[in-house]
Amino acid sequence: MTTTTRSSTARPVLIRTGVITALGALPIVGQLYVVLPLAAEIGALPGASGSTPALASTAFALVYAVGILALGPLADSLGARRLMVASAAATAIVTALTAFAPSASWFLLGRAAQGLAAAAFTPATLAYIARTAPVSARVLLNTAAIGAGLASAVVSQVAAQLIAPAAGITGVLLTFAGAAAAAALAVRAFLPGDDAPVGERPSPTAVHRAIPGLLARPRLVLLYCTGLTFLSVLVALYTALAADGRWSATTLLALRASSLPAVIVAGVLTLRLGGVPPRTRILSAVTLAVAGALLCATGATVAVGAGLFLLVGAIALAAPSVVAEVTRLGAPAIGAAASLYTVAIFGGASLGAPLDALLGGGLTTVALGGAAVLAFGGLTAANATRD
Repeated sequence: MTTTTRSSTARPVLIRTGVITALGALPIVGQLYVVLPLAAEIGALPGASGSTPALASTAFALVYAVGILALGPLADSLGARRLMVASAAATAIVTALTAFAPSASWFLLGRAAQGLAAAAFTPATLAYIARTAPVSARVLLNTAAIGAGLASAVVSQVAAQLIAPAAGITGVLLTFAGAAAAAALAVRAFLPGDDAPVGERPSPTAVHRAIPGLLARPRLVLLYCTGLTFLSVLVALYTALAADGRWSATTLLALRASSLPAVIVAGVLTLRLGGVPPRTRILSAVTLAVAGALLCATGATVAVGAGLFLLVGAIALAAPSVVAEVTRLGAPAIGAAASLYTVAIFGGASLGAPLDALLGGGLTTVALGGAAVLAFGGLTAANATRD
């Protein structure tokens, strides 16, 4: 199923692929996090209850995870680029409609619809990279796509916090809808197609039938367990941070933004680590992530900022290497393998708030518990990548 062509491996095309998939991930994956700073605005919607702000995040995340599994494998049947365009365009439309939700109930329904529309973009992106890029470029391109997904946790919250005072929820969501529409147009216009010849395309049912076989491969399952830990800990920490109460809105904005440069640093490091074996890259990065969580446990403002920087940067280093291993071990069902990984990583995001509650909600206990969860992810990665 891998269809690497000469045109699709040319350097300018690889650069376009990295830039467009990264910029597309910001507004599309960012939908998962954009409501976190908007609790007051969501709580003011007609018919809202005390649980509505949390449900706005959970409704998106749960449908997103299910949608990834249902739609992501179609990249092997319909073509990854085609699926990226459809997902980005649908996200733009549904987000624009959700911006005008007249009540809390309609807003929650819109959030669920957003989750379904956005679900296919990341697995289709990872499948597109695995299919069109040479092996030597895949980790770097995965870093761009996944790093942007991680950066969206910061960018979307900061954007929402800046836009909402002047334009409310409507302005925030319309801004994100416009960015998703631009992503759909850019993918369609500037990235080459990846469709397999008609006789070589598996049917939609066939790509879904590959999933049980992938779940029967122990190394893949262990890597999925590793992916599950990344965003569960990050979202739990962001949730604890927002509820802590000791910091002003300005300080919270700075703490959220402090981790954004880490994604860029991770990308630069990835360029220099091309010859390092995947096992070493993954385990070293997970070790740094554990250290970042432990720094956050101190509760000191500077330490929390440094800890988030280290945690986000470490995840941005580890996740692309995990993805490269997943798509390698999952061939030829690349779309299905990438979809399962995306379910794991973003399913972990949906577990962030419950993990925060399970650990008591305090920043110190959440950070310490998060460090333990990340260490478990390192253990599963170590077993998955053994010779």
